[in-house]
Amino acid sequence: MARAIRWLGLAMGVALLAGCVPKPVYRSGGAPRPAKAAASPPAVVAPGPAAHPVDLDKIDTGKAYQIGVASYYGKKFHGRKTANGEVFNMYKLTAAHRVLPLGTYVKVTNLQNGRWVEVKVNDRGPFIEGRILDLSFAAALELEMVEQGTAKVMIEITRPVE
Repeated sequence: MARAIRWLGLAMGVALLAGCVPKPVYRSGGAPRPAKAAASPPAVVAPGPAAHPVDLDKIDTGKAYQIGVASYYGKKFHGRKTANGEVFNMYKLTAAHRVLPLGTYVKVTNLQNGRWVEVKVNDRGPFIEGRILDLSFAAALELEMVEQGTAKVMIEITRPVE
């Protein structure tokens, strides 16, 4: 009986300690990063040459795979694994889509300002009704939609998975 009580106590202790483990940190190697301040906003980088403005009157929606509202995600998911096993990097040009095959490259055009960018689908989502695409922070910056949070976009498949 005493032996069973000791095993039970040991099992409970292990269970309690397991709850104390911090969330995992995914890194590709190198020196540990210094701790950041909790309230620091994500770095804001000026849109670069990846986004290409298009004349709004010349946008052809005939080849569109899908048209709808896109949003973006960043800091909260930065460093977590995506659906295809990659580590999410909010500074890379990636996106989450519900059904497109992982690894597909799509051209995303912001129909409100004509800017477009090519992104790789590496995750699943968005999980909010009425949205068709979740873009990385970098892609949202390129499309100039960070301030609004969402934008009406057109998705065109540029490189399907083979």
